[in-house]
Amino acid sequence: MKLLFKDSSIAEPVTKEDLYKIYTRVFATRDGKIILQDLATISGMHRTNFVQGSSDYTTFLEGHRALFLYICSQLEEKVSNIEGKA
Repeated sequence: MKLLFKDSSIAEPVTKEDLYKIYTRVFATRDGKIILQDLATISGMHRTNFVQGSSDYTTFLEGHRALFLYICSQLEEKVSNIEGKA
């Protein structure tokens, strides 16, 4: 997916390794940690996303959760290495 921004300095493709480093750098900051906490709350990580009688809305909410889990997966290796789990 390519997003169009007014800033042409990011027009070049980014490698997976670079993307991992960027996620790690951004979310290692105090502000990044606050954003992660907020995303965890709004994505439904700490509650059930099941809505009885509404499979469409349940699916919509699970999409929020999936995006948060993707962000966490980009940070997981770094966290594992810090904690000595890798």
